[in-house]
Amino acid sequence: MSEIEDKNTKLPWIKSPSGVSDIYSNNVHVTWTLDDVRLRIGQIVDNPETPTPGDGFKGAVEERAALTFTWRNAKLIRDQLTKLIDSYEKINGEINVDVTLPPSTN
Repeated sequence: MSEIEDKNTKLPWIKSPSGVSDIYSNNVHVTWTLDDVRLRIGQIVDNPETPTPGDGFKGAVEERAALTFTWRNAKLIRDQLTKLIDSYEKINGEINVDVTLPPSTN
């Protein structure tokens, strides 16, 4: 194997002996430094101050996890997500990100 081929060899994924946490997120807060990107991911939940849907209801985001990675990995993730989204939209149509929720009827 040449030196170039050796550098491009993909590393195998192995299962963690302690398992993996699956986390659902529908909200993200991004911060960054010169070295890293940090994603704080969370899930929208009922706000204890306004637990009942209606005119005064305000949701809240409960933090679930944080993920920090290098700028290099940020770019690689961007490229992978772009390809994934393009494939999804080719089959399913454009993903609408400009969504307005209807008012509650309660």
